[in-house]
Amino acid sequence: MVHELHTWGSSLSPKQLPPMPDRSSPLLLLVSSLLLLSSACGDSSGAEADTTTGSETGSETETETETGSADGNPSLPEFFDQDLFTVSPTVVDCELDNGSNTQCYQISFSNYQDSSGPFCPETIDDIGGVGVYDGPTNPGFQVLKDTLWNAMEADGYDIVDDEGNIAMNGMPGDSSCLNMATMDLTLTFLIPVDPELLDTPNEIEIVELYGVSLIDGMPLTGHPPSVVDGPPIPGAAGGNIPSLDPCGGHGDPAGYWHWHLTAENSQSVLDAFDITEVSCTDIPQKTEGLVGFAKDGYPIYSPLVDGTVPDDLDACNGKFGVTEDFPDGIYHYYAVHEEAPNLPTCIMGASALMTLSIE
Repeated sequence: MVHELHTWGSSLSPKQLPPMPDRSSPLLLLVSSLLLLSSACGDSSGAEADTTTGSETGSETETETETGSADGNPSLPEFFDQDLFTVSPTVVDCELDNGSNTQCYQISFSNYQDSSGPFCPETIDDIGGVGVYDGPTNPGFQVLKDTLWNAMEADGYDIVDDEGNIAMNGMPGDSSCLNMATMDLTLTFLIPVDPELLDTPNEIEIVELYGVSLIDGMPLTGHPPSVVDGPPIPGAAGGNIPSLDPCGGHGDPAGYWHWHLTAENSQSVLDAFDITEVSCTDIPQKTEGLVGFAKDGYPIYSPLVDGTVPDDLDACNGKFGVTEDFPDGIYHYYAVHEEAPNLPTCIMGASALMTLSIE
């Protein structure tokens, strides 16, 4: 199995940044992985890759991680449930996308496969998961149900057959609901030990890796592919809508789980969009506190602090300051309040050239 998710890491100044905003069979999964034109989140173009498969994740220089860091803040691995790690975290030599040669935490997790769904519904009368539709009729974040399928049909996408069945995981050029199976995999991240701020932020493109979730060690990624334009690869066709479970995650065609929402905050997103047909029951919910780390090493927090949205955030929805977890202060991000997807659209720091490997 070979899969690469490339980084289109264009550097933009804050003024240039955009506004914030069936478990199928293994055989079908492998076919879908090769036919990335119909993928839920695959791509094959762009600049430097930040995701690959295989075992090469850093140099041979490795040391066990120690408690704490040079600035007095805790080390990144300390924030995770230690039972999530497949092997003990280490520190390895790594190169960042700003050309810096430094050290990174190497942390590995088993692929998450416990979602109870739902994802794609079988018929137009069934209730599925959630998705983002960007067509002209009834666009937005919504439940996968009859109103969505009728909107897609009105926009020219043949996704419902004469018996009311929903097309799933179709070939390139077909309109379908995408619902990819997950596999038994190990995901390994390289995250800078000492984060380095960039002169200008890096925009997070569609389906680009954003960071790692604290709840399960799975990737946090940028927006899912456009239904109208398809995934950002040459020759891509539109008409496919990726299905997300109510907590905001799904499987990639390469078999690994990833999130398009911060899962711990997903119920508040559903509530903001008046979604009542489904709810996030797999992941404990909260509106404040640490939820993950961006691939540049800076922490990601839930949208609220003391019940309100911080009002002094930059273009990447972050700021420098003291938090409960980092008493010496650190730059940190906040998930975007009541938006879907709710991850910031840029990062302020440099990340490893090969942030994520999958095997």
